[in-house]
Amino acid sequence: MRAPSGSRVIRHTSTPGHLVAASVPPVAIARRLRLFSLLDRHLLKEIVSSFALGLGIFTFVLLMNQMIRLMSLIINKGIGVGIVLRLFLYILPFSLTVTIPMSVLLAILATYGRLSSEGEAIALKTSGLSLYRLMVPGLLVGIAATLVTLWITISVQPSSTSALTTLMHQLLRTKAIMALQEGVFNTDYPGLIVYVDRLEERSDSLAGILIIDRRNPADQRIVIAQEGKMPGDNAGGGSRTAIQLSRGNIHLTSAENPGRHRNLKFETYELQVQPAGRLAETFERTKGGKEMSLAELRAQIKRLRKEGGKAPPLEVEWNKKFALPIACLILSLVGVPLGMRIKRASRGISLALSAAFAVFYYVLLAAGESLGSRGWIDPALGIWSPNILLGLIAIGLVLAEGREALVPARLRSRGQRSAISPQPSVHVKSVER
Repeated sequence: MRAPSGSRVIRHTSTPGHLVAASVPPVAIARRLRLFSLLDRHLLKEIVSSFALGLGIFTFVLLMNQMIRLMSLIINKGIGVGIVLRLFLYILPFSLTVTIPMSVLLAILATYGRLSSEGEAIALKTSGLSLYRLMVPGLLVGIAATLVTLWITISVQPSSTSALTTLMHQLLRTKAIMALQEGVFNTDYPGLIVYVDRLEERSDSLAGILIIDRRNPADQRIVIAQEGKMPGDNAGGGSRTAIQLSRGNIHLTSAENPGRHRNLKFETYELQVQPAGRLAETFERTKGGKEMSLAELRAQIKRLRKEGGKAPPLEVEWNKKFALPIACLILSLVGVPLGMRIKRASRGISLALSAAFAVFYYVLLAAGESLGSRGWIDPALGIWSPNILLGLIAIGLVLAEGREALVPARLRSRGQRSAISPQPSVHVKSVER
């Protein structure tokens, strides 16, 4: 069949895996470059794969210390695997609000950096595609990440933080025995040194107990008991718990009169203790504003302002719920032009750049949060300043790269534009008919 007059027939052999430009009629260009064209799907696939890799790496690094502590609970404290998994899932949303923006930047830098370093960006620009058209896949990923992070900060994080706090208190009240180890002088309880010869975790029973109580500087106590029990519930409902001791002695020594010594014998004795410090530290999270929904934050801020209380810390939390998600979109705007400027791209370079930008952003965010919480500056200004600064950097990079992306008209084929082929051409032959 004869080709229409004035058209070109493209013959080529190719090697899979890349994109190149080949001359085709302008109608094909319009068809292929509509939204979610072959180019968009190719870039989106590469961005998503890099994003998943970056999210796994950043989240693992951020949670590595917590994972070590959680593993210690299983090995040393005897807490069930199911409870530890729940604790991990409750901690995860907070970490994702930090790692998702970093992963967005890494993925876009890696994708557009490869596009630039392998010469595909030049071919696409020469074919008439502007930087703004090439930015579409990166912006779509940035918008999707923004919406997901917004959902996490508004809906998921308050619930998970509240559930984490509740579970932490339950463990501290009902499972305080897990802070003890057999045959070891345990110092997990503030002001106490506890030695237990034998313990039975299932029944919460203890045997061969020695306790050195130094909580009162004027009166040191040494308690020796044959048996003991950690109660399964805290009757007071507070943050304190108690060790119930049986058949023992209390040796009292006065700091004012060291020569004076008293020995008290008891059948039953209840020793009040504070929750174990290291166990509490394992689950320690910032409480307050992080556990509140938007409606609760708004009501609390309004009440504090009316009563003359300190509202800035809660105002900081309110603004962070929106500033962190918007950072995903801003970092995607930074990533596209910055990636196009990378001439020798690799995932190592992209990882280093994304880590540098993340450190820069979160240092500014931490400084703004600290100043805003203390009331030294407006909380909104403190939280949004990093976004504003990165937004200005993004605008500058986009405008600069957009001007450089303009290709002189003489470099384009007369009356023709390039289209995107899913394979790179090793041999391209054009035959006029």
